[in-house]
Amino acid sequence: MIEKKVKWLWSYNIEKTEQWLSKMAGEGWHLTSVNRWTRTFIFEKGESKEVIYRIQYASKTNTLPQTLQKAGWSVALSNGKWLFLVNEEQTVRLYPTRDALVKRNRTHAYVMSAIATFYVSTSMLPIMLISIISSVQTGEEVPLENLWLFILPLTGIVAIASFAIYVFRAYRRFEINEMDVAIDSIPLGKKMRKFRGAWMYQLDDTREWLEGLAKQGYELERVRASIFTFRKTDPNHIKYECMFEYKVQPSYFATHKEMGWKLKYSSNMTLLNYSIWAKHYEEEEEIPRFSYDKQEQRQSIKRAFKMNLGMSIYLILILSFSFYMNILIKDEYFVAWSYGGVMRPLLFLALLYWIYKFGQILISYRKTIKALEQ
Repeated sequence: MIEKKVKWLWSYNIEKTEQWLSKMAGEGWHLTSVNRWTRTFIFEKGESKEVIYRIQYASKTNTLPQTLQKAGWSVALSNGKWLFLVNEEQTVRLYPTRDALVKRNRTHAYVMSAIATFYVSTSMLPIMLISIISSVQTGEEVPLENLWLFILPLTGIVAIASFAIYVFRAYRRFEINEMDVAIDSIPLGKKMRKFRGAWMYQLDDTREWLEGLAKQGYELERVRASIFTFRKTDPNHIKYECMFEYKVQPSYFATHKEMGWKLKYSSNMTLLNYSIWAKHYEEEEEIPRFSYDKQEQRQSIKRAFKMNLGMSIYLILILSFSFYMNILIKDEYFVAWSYGGVMRPLLFLALLYWIYKFGQILISYRKTIKALEQ
């Protein structure tokens, strides 16, 4: 007996798909084929089995390494770059890595996000909406065809944006599990929260700040945006590392956790990724570091400096242009009870703030490089 089931977005929900395949096998339906274009799974009726499925991507060969074969894994199905592995052992001690699958879903998530952003930013919907609202306010009749010209593109934008959000969120869930991006929390101790704005632009200063608080008995638990949550503990020697990477490899987090580092923060994207790590050490021990090679440390510092300097310059230019255009267009007092009158001082203050941060970034970089060379 043959049964076919369609799973449209199965490749973005890998873990759910694996659980579903295991459930089907438990009911006696065993996977025999997958049509990648119609998203159809084909099953054949047989005896009920308790098995674990593992989906792989970009497999160059159907032959599994001996270590995986000894762990009970075998190939149930191969289709293009997709490989469906199965394990009938009651206790599975070794699982195949899925770096290629993480990279594949990451690429899809970023491409879909870029398409959605481009589609929304280049659409004429805001102009059309303003035109329709103006017509209604002036009492003019809005032609039906104008409404359809607005509704149809709006439907397309909502559909593309919704799909992009779905793909990105599914990718992030999968990535967190596969790359071990879970934050290491602290269960005990009174909570204390501190605000530190734009901390990413001064990573070394942030590191020193965290280490100083650790000596006072405040250990970092997690970070949400600019809110740092600490737990009250005994004074500790904790080495913090505030890192920036252009691109994080799938094994990045697991590797450093295996070395004893605890993840306290990671930004939502593995491209242009910021992270904070912590590691306890005794006073008589050597201070732990992510890298003991000075050249590698220097490259890491320069990498973060280039990113932060570029972002600060970009923000200064954008704020300067917005401030100039606001002054140029609006013929009124600098501060007034109007949209422009409120935005002008806010833009001016934001511009001054980022000019100040720009100077701090330069000073912090010189200080960090000088300390490294000593």
